[in-house]
Parts: sequence; structure tokens; C-alpha cells
Amino acid sequence: MEVTRIFDLLPYHEATFKPKEDVVASKENGDWVKYSIKQYREIVDNISYGFLSLGVQPGDKIAQISSNRAEWNFVDMAILQVGAIHVPIYPTISESDYKYILSHAEVTYVFISGQDLLRKIDHILPEITNIKGVYTYKDHHEHKHLNELIDLGKQNANHTQLDARKAAIMPEDLATIIYTSGTTGKPKGVMLTHHNIISNFKVCAYIPPFGEEAKAVSYLPLCHVYERMLNYLYHYLGFSIYYAENLGTITDNMKDVKPDIISTVPRL
Repeated sequence: MEVTRIFDLLPYHEATFKPKEDVVASKENGDWVKYSIKQYREIVDNISYGFLSLGVQPGDKIAQISSNRAEWNFVDMAILQVGAIHVPIYPTISESDYKYILSHAEVTYVFISGQDLLRKIDHILPEITNIKGVYTYKDHHEHKHLNELIDLGKQNANHTQLDARKAAIMPEDLATIIYTSGTTGKPKGVMLTHHNIISNFKVCAYIPPFGEEAKAVSYLPLCHVYERMLNYLYHYLGFSIYYAENLGTITDNMKDVKPDIISTVPRL
């Protein structure tokens, strides 16, 4: 099959490559948690069903503030499958920038990884009237957990509605808005279509000299378009992706994984 929308990578992967247990993996409590393509697709579909149950409409903006982890992919693909627009935000920006981006993009739902990030934005969320809900990837009593959205989707699995949403999405439809660092003023939202990103990773696909047995370690932020494009490239080539915990643990993570490929910057 041809990949013309970003979420097409999931059925393409399942149809093209041999089954493996570690399509994506991230560490939890010291152990690598791995997901096969079947598990990956099931989680994504259930989140999509959850979005449909919440009334998410095509063109709605959904933000994610998180370090690299498997859940980043799950939410990303689910957002795109229902025709919504993913607004990934750096976990390291200022409170004023969070407030500006969440308001300017008219974000309706926010996904956030942990307590440290929640502390930075929790008190400003009530001031942003367009936000309808917040979900976390770790248990925090003040907000819902991602698993609650997955369970909502399981209870309201509407295959026909999801198939119709996916069929209506065109390659030239907006997929994501990525905000600049704001060094020259207010952050500016860069609008990218499915085709913008897909054309980029397809033209790079000849470069890695590996087959589907390859493993990649990812540590550069997925909220930046470079690592995000490479993340999709690894999917397109059938590579396993292991998300490093952080820059301080990356040496140990690489010893664990023994990756064939890693994208990096001079600091590392």
C-alpha cells in the first residue's frame, strides 16, 4: 500500500514487515516496555475512538507536552486519524510561552507526561478557556490518565465512524502546527501537511544502509520536526525505535539496545 497520510504508516508497517515485539519501546521503572505493531495499532484505534466519543472534530487542535516515549506516537497517530491537528510543545519552554501557544493554537485537549511538567502549567490551565480536558501518562489524581481515554474508546468503538474520518483526510490536509522557539518575538506556528512531512522522509529513505532488523535510539525531541520526521522514517523502513530516558542515561540506554542508527547533535 502507498503511504499518503502519516497514519498510513501503521497498516503499511503491518503489511510490509515481519512481526516484531519492539516496533516502539520506552523505559518504565527500569525495564523496556515494548509494543508490537498489533498492540500499537490497537492502542491508537482505541484512543481515536475515545476522541470520537469526546466529540473531537476535524481541525481541532490537540497538544502534547512530553519527552520521547511510546505514548507520544500513540497519541500522535490517534490525533491524525480523526482529522485533528497535533500541536507538539517543548517540555522546556517558559510558562508565558505555554500560555501563549495553548491559547493562540486554540488547543482543546492537552496530553502531558508527568508531575514536573504539570507543575509548570497546572495553574495557568484554568485561564485558557478553550481547553476541555487534560490527560497524563502517569497517575496524577488531579487529571485523567491516558488509560481512561483508551477505556472510553474500547467502550465506544465505532469502526464505521473512524473509517469515514480516515477516508476523508487528504495528503494536503493540515497535520501539525509546530511552534518556533520565539527568539525573535512570540512563537510562530508553522503549519505542515501530511504531504509536507511524508515527502521529506520518503526522499531520505535510501540513506540508512539497514533492513527491517535495524534498531534506532531516539533522544532528540519529537516535538521538533527533525526527529519527528526521522521517527516516521524509521516506521517506514521497519526499524525498531527505542526512546532514551534522557540525556543523562543515553549511554546506558545505548549499551542496552546496541542501536544501528541514532540521530544526534554536537553536544552528545
